[in-house]
Amino acid sequence: MRTTPLTPPGVVFYDKPMHKQAFIRSLAKKNRRPQRYYQEALTEILEGLTEQLKAGKEVQFLGFGTFLTRKHKGGTGINFKTKKPVAYKEFRKAAFKPGNLLKQAIRRKKGLFG
Repeated sequence: MRTTPLTPPGVVFYDKPMHKQAFIRSLAKKNRRPQRYYQEALTEILEGLTEQLKAGKEVQFLGFGTFLTRKHKGGTGINFKTKKPVAYKEFRKAAFKPGNLLKQAIRRKKGLFG
């Protein structure tokens, strides 16, 4: 976490992303529950989300956003080491489309759920 003299009050920049274990620790501390509780729940949620995306389905949480897959068409690129063209096939990639409540919460208009 860092701030600069030119940073507006209340704005904080994070140097590193929050990883899964740090997120679990923060939830456990905030809600006074064991970390094991959040570890199991988050793991099950992410596994279920992965299974649905692998099956080609969208997962939508109203207000929060939608997890989906998109097709990336094949084409040619350049291998930067050899400078030769390389062909690649069409593939699917994961995507996230944020919902309105999440957008508003990030813009600090109001809390995500109230």
